[in-house]
Amino acid sequence: MNRAPSPPPAPSCDLPRAAGGGAPGAAIRAATGRRLAAVSGVFLLAVGILMATNSYLLRTADPLESPVLKALTEQLEREPGNAELREHVRELDWMARRAFFVKQWQLDTGVVLLVIGGIVFIVGLHLAAADRPRIPLVLRKGTAREEPWKAAAQARRALTIVGTALLLVVWGSHFFAKRPPAAAASTPTPAADTAVTTPAAATNAGASFSIAWPRLPASGAWPSFRGPQGLGIAAQANPPTFWDGATGSNVLWKTEVPLGGYNSPVVWEDRVFLTGADANKREVYCFHADTGDLLWTADASDVPGTPATPPEVTDDTGYAAPSVAADGRRVVALFGTGDLIGLDVDGRRLWARNLGAPANHYGHSSSLLLLGDAVFVQYDHAEGSSLLAIEAETGRDLWQTPRQAETSWASPILAEADGQLQIVLSAAPMVAAYDPATGRQRWSTEALSGEIGSSPAYAAGRVFAANQYAKAVALDAATGAILWSHDDLELPDAGSPVATEKHLFMPTSHGPFSCLAADDGRVVWQHEFDMGGYGSPVLAGDRLYWVTADGRTRIIKASDTFELIAEPALGEASVCTPAAVSRRLYLRGARHLFCLEAKASDEP
Repeated sequence: MNRAPSPPPAPSCDLPRAAGGGAPGAAIRAATGRRLAAVSGVFLLAVGILMATNSYLLRTADPLESPVLKALTEQLEREPGNAELREHVRELDWMARRAFFVKQWQLDTGVVLLVIGGIVFIVGLHLAAADRPRIPLVLRKGTAREEPWKAAAQARRALTIVGTALLLVVWGSHFFAKRPPAAAASTPTPAADTAVTTPAAATNAGASFSIAWPRLPASGAWPSFRGPQGLGIAAQANPPTFWDGATGSNVLWKTEVPLGGYNSPVVWEDRVFLTGADANKREVYCFHADTGDLLWTADASDVPGTPATPPEVTDDTGYAAPSVAADGRRVVALFGTGDLIGLDVDGRRLWARNLGAPANHYGHSSSLLLLGDAVFVQYDHAEGSSLLAIEAETGRDLWQTPRQAETSWASPILAEADGQLQIVLSAAPMVAAYDPATGRQRWSTEALSGEIGSSPAYAAGRVFAANQYAKAVALDAATGAILWSHDDLELPDAGSPVATEKHLFMPTSHGPFSCLAADDGRVVWQHEFDMGGYGSPVLAGDRLYWVTADGRTRIIKASDTFELIAEPALGEASVCTPAAVSRRLYLRGARHLFCLEAKASDEP
């Protein structure tokens, strides 16, 4: 009898390796990959926990929702005249916002670390697979036919999905974290004697951005046209009362400006900013405040949307009439072509765009206002007037409010009403106030006519506006109600008034200079000079500095009686407004930028 053949030996459960699978190099790579995956996995877990904790704390202990700050803000609403309390609230608000943005920076950094850690983790997994088995097992009969490589792939896929989900959860937690609130908007009911238009609707891009009181460095700053808030006031400055441009007496330095322009100096710490332009070239300049050295020149050409043919402008306006705005991190400049450009303080371009060529028969001259995250542009011209809020860091629109206004050459100012900030604009036929956070019009009062070149003024709850051949008016800053008006005197046509709690000072381009009582508009004094000026007066301490067209600076006592303190000469013509910072006066002439600083031996 033939014997049945012996059954074949049971197959081994040991997996043979593919050719080269057991090479030492593959084993080293696999070991390295496992270590990378382990370390990066722990790193991802730690960063994720820290980010989740930070996000939780930001939601549950938001510095912007401080009970102390909230209580003091409510107290300030009840005591709007408490200057010490207002300063305390501003300080706490600044500290709260700083804490908020530190936490936001931590979240931003955490997201970057998660992405980097995730990449390292995936690379580690890939290397760890270098020494894995590559030939499927020959399984015993009845055993599930699940190939090990397939199971490993599914595990890696699941791990990747979980890791991605973790990244998305943390990213989403960060992205939807609450941003700092804008100042609460209030729309007070105007008084019965106020001519008010229906509030204009703002086109809002849905962005949330910071609106806070301007915080200036201890060393001083003049952040925009007419200084802080655009009001022409440097309360703590003490510039000289004597200089001579011809002999150099009290002239710290004098530097030639490459291209001409009618914009005025803007100062932030040790930097002074100007622009210059002609029909072919547009530039932004930065000078050292201590030496006058030209630190950098930023070319403002090649802006997307720039008109192929620049708009026509008159010689007395040109293409560089608007002054820049700066905040220590960014400088934003606007030109008569409609080109708007954002730079960092070292002159590197952040963004650039064109707003559309302004239909302005003299040329655009409205300067910029920078507040928090936004730069505000008064863009009133014949083909559609509007107020725009543009993100200073990126150049994107935050909101835009259309205005029923004629062409204007005035610039925006920042005023306060009931503890809230508001942007105030002048343009025929009205003076209007807007919420800087939303663009919503708070009030609008018909009070002006003609070609408006004079910007508003503000002090002690009153907004002032004036224009030649029209009238001077004082308005309630909260409602726009007309408090008084005056039309029987010479009024500004180019320069802007400056106001205090007690006085309103008004220049003209042809000589007369007036002082009115701020509370009732009565004439306190008037003086007829032989020549006027196109720049605006600046109040430094108790002295007004007003530059005439031929470059003399009339230094006038800000008091109930007229007193001309001095009339030093620059040595060249000027149509600009000086910047008063600490013991210095920065002044642009027809060809040069001057820094005037008193020396004790030179003071009369």
